[in-house]
Amino acid sequence: MSKAITAVVISAGAWSRTSHLPALRADSGVDIAMVTSQNPDRARELAEEFAVPRWSSDWHDALEQAPSIAVVSSPPVAHEEQVLAALNAGSHVLVEKPFALNSGSARRMNATAQAAHRSLLVGFGWVAAPTFQLARSLVATGEIGKIELVDCHLDVNTRALLSGGTDGGWGAADASEPRTYTDAAISGGGAVAVSMSHQLGLVHWITGERFTSVDAHTFPPGADIDLHASTNFGLEHGGSASLSCASTHPYLARPQWLLRIYGSKAQLTVDSVSDAARMVDASGRVTEFTPEQASGVYDPGAPTKALVDAARGRDAHSGMSGPLAVHVVEASDAIYQSARTGRRVAVPTEGAHG
Repeated sequence: MSKAITAVVISAGAWSRTSHLPALRADSGVDIAMVTSQNPDRARELAEEFAVPRWSSDWHDALEQAPSIAVVSSPPVAHEEQVLAALNAGSHVLVEKPFALNSGSARRMNATAQAAHRSLLVGFGWVAAPTFQLARSLVATGEIGKIELVDCHLDVNTRALLSGGTDGGWGAADASEPRTYTDAAISGGGAVAVSMSHQLGLVHWITGERFTSVDAHTFPPGADIDLHASTNFGLEHGGSASLSCASTHPYLARPQWLLRIYGSKAQLTVDSVSDAARMVDASGRVTEFTPEQASGVYDPGAPTKALVDAARGRDAHSGMSGPLAVHVVEASDAIYQSARTGRRVAVPTEGAHG
């Protein structure tokens, strides 16, 4: 019998209750050793709910358990300290997004993971949705051809959260701490950090293209916490990508993705809400994919499951990798710089390929 994987969840909150802890508890080969939260009542409640033997209000206590894996679920301002400590303690790490407050911090975390020979994953769970795996496969096998244009829009029910509310509108049992989303010094920004980071990671992963430069606009203009963003990126092999995201008024609906990829051989349209995907090739032939192939349903436990897989020696998911996450933060930094200055900005190229 293989040795059980020992897990800890650091700075657990509403999202850990919804995603991390259920995914860990559902795996019979994982022992959850400790859950921590700055709020001792929450730490105790989560430990009782998920049958975790130990809890603490001090995250350092979790690493004394010598965990195989550590989930870091704190606000971005705390990520670097906690991630570096967990990696140096020998753990494989999953950290929630936004990954880092800036690209320098992102690079330091990724470099530490590589030096420690540990997996560092970031919570870009949309890469596990069948419709986006389909899109990546069609690009990778050459069905789309050379990427010429990518158009991606995302609607997410985060307007209230970014405006000081405590519920993202998904019917979560827990309330979120408002400053986690309304103070850019803690969160790293608004819609670009919270929502568009998913788009940046997904488009980079699907196409294999790095972002080279960007012209960006955010709304409200000049605000530290943006509600909406529109961008035009240059891609490394000559194409371009138009990415936009909107924070919608509250209603219970899954995030709405519309992704179009135009290539030299074919064009692909993905509508995540309708679970629909259609490809039209250069001859005009139309391929309609099945709802199962085109499913846009999000699995909130996917990043946690990927972390467990990494601890078992399986390849870490490239769409959640540290190098990919570094490039996402580099692109996010460039977006905010462009929006502030009104100029097109080059995206730094220091990060490794994902």
